[in-house]
Amino acid sequence: MATLVNVRLDPERTRKVQLLRERGIAFSDLVREAIDERYAQAAFALSPADVTAVVHRIFQQHPDPPGLGRRTYDVHDPRAARAAIREQLKRR
Repeated sequence: MATLVNVRLDPERTRKVQLLRERGIAFSDLVREAIDERYAQAAFALSPADVTAVVHRIFQQHPDPPGLGRRTYDVHDPRAARAAIREQLKRR
């Protein structure tokens, strides 16, 4: 089902639309592209609460195995984590 949309434009935007029409760009194409772009941005943008919920769900579905010891490095320190990962890969 198609929907007809009535849009009021100020004179500056009307001028821009006219110039784009002269270059072969249809106004309806502009509207469709703008809707698709804005939807892609809005539909997949996660709030901090959403991110927290996703991470919590991941930890519930994939818990640490029993008996796993504490990390010997600070997981929030990229250099320390990189060094620990390299060391672990060397052992394998």
